[in-house]
Amino acid sequence: MQTLTCPKASRLTPTLLALALVACRPDLPIPEARPAFMTPPAGITVAFEPEAPVTAAPRVLRLHVAAEPALDEARLFLVRGEVRDSHLRQIEQDDVSKALAARFVPSRTWREDDGSVVLAPTAPLDPGETYAVASGEPKASLPFVVEPAEAAPLLVRVWPPVEATGAGLFGLYCGEMTLPEVTFEATLAPDGPLGAFGRGIAPAGAGGACLRFVGRGLAPPDGGPWVPPPVVWLPGLPWPLRLDPRPFGGVNEDVGEAIEGPLDPGALECTAFEVPFGPGCVEVEDDRLLGRAPEAALLWGIAGEGLDVVMTTGKNERFVLKGLPAGKDITLDVTTIDVRGREQRRKFSATTLTPMPHVVLNEVMANPLGPEPDQEWVELYNDGAVEAALGELVISDIGGETVLPGIMLPPGRFAVIVNETFVPDDEIDVPPAEDAIVVRVPALGKSGLGNGGEIVRLLDMRGRILSRFPAIPKPKAGQSVARRSPDAPDGVSDSFLLAPPTPGAANTASFP
Repeated sequence: MQTLTCPKASRLTPTLLALALVACRPDLPIPEARPAFMTPPAGITVAFEPEAPVTAAPRVLRLHVAAEPALDEARLFLVRGEVRDSHLRQIEQDDVSKALAARFVPSRTWREDDGSVVLAPTAPLDPGETYAVASGEPKASLPFVVEPAEAAPLLVRVWPPVEATGAGLFGLYCGEMTLPEVTFEATLAPDGPLGAFGRGIAPAGAGGACLRFVGRGLAPPDGGPWVPPPVVWLPGLPWPLRLDPRPFGGVNEDVGEAIEGPLDPGALECTAFEVPFGPGCVEVEDDRLLGRAPEAALLWGIAGEGLDVVMTTGKNERFVLKGLPAGKDITLDVTTIDVRGREQRRKFSATTLTPMPHVVLNEVMANPLGPEPDQEWVELYNDGAVEAALGELVISDIGGETVLPGIMLPPGRFAVIVNETFVPDDEIDVPPAEDAIVVRVPALGKSGLGNGGEIVRLLDMRGRILSRFPAIPKPKAGQSVARRSPDAPDGVSDSFLLAPPTPGAANTASFP
């Protein structure tokens, strides 16, 4: 393991990418960087941390702004888009319009010992967009353009949640590439607590594509919010990593109990079909676990059997953990962390079932553009490893039940269940995909599927619910209700969306 030391911002000496402006000229091109000694006394100087030209500013950065006379930090803003002289007058006179205020980028500001002001956006900037540092006193601005998205990887903070209150000094930042094993210290700014970064959700735990931050000791009682360093360099990587700049804590917010005390996720009683899984419960199947989370919002890390999974759950949320070997004894390392950073780590052992089919309700068209109930349909998908006998299944809605015919559905294939009167290409509705298995039944429901957002269920012959669609509000004509992915769990609102119909094919994005 390599140990690194992250320098404090006060020791950084970024090249001053300065342009002194008495007032912004929006008709001028974005200027090239100029050395500090060329700055006129009445203007402002701006240095990017990390260093960059004004034509390719980092998505995550701190702006060090200085001026003669001294800046009024209450009149210093980062603005999305161009800034005209009329905008600067609004800032100067403390009479900002709603339109201009809507373009202000949320930022943390503080003054350095040398009198300069640091402006730190608390959200990543949009790639390719133009922004401007705007000062009302002295009245000046500096435009710049943000680098493209592919310039450097961004690690997104997945924990704690944005809406969490009383969060501790623990944060997890994740990307798409496996990171080297590292440990390095850093201090949150301004004047925040010291902490350490390391790979994974916990030492030797899941999350090979993640960096964790753990604050040391108690946070200053009257400080915050604090922001992480905008960029880190890791050994073996040819480029820096941008860190999601969302801050920790708030003014007078109690964040001191970062890792003090045991995790208490709330009691959860497992059913007869479930076994304990960390603080939650799971039903063990062949290549997957069907889980329920406890009451507390939690960050999970699951490692072992070829898995390296990081996920988050809300109160009593359901989840699916796929990718396990079927018909084998398994052992997993399960780590859970609450919003205060309190950790619980347990081993989980079980024997998975032999390979089995997993037929799910994947998409429902209850309100077609064509005639009803003729053009209604229900799409099934076999997400399992072996073929499924549809003759053992029943589709149920508020209008009744439909027993399916004895057709086999291979793994990874779609079946579109339609009425006998269904017209595949009525020149109005989207037809089924060419390779879809179209299954005709006498009727879907008693008199068709309801358009009012009723629940649709897939049952086995014993009446056990295998898959379920929620009562989503009534879709418009021609819209379907779709599952985001075949393994998206039932009982979670984010698992479903209104979408363009794709009968017999993978679901697409939602309507705007």
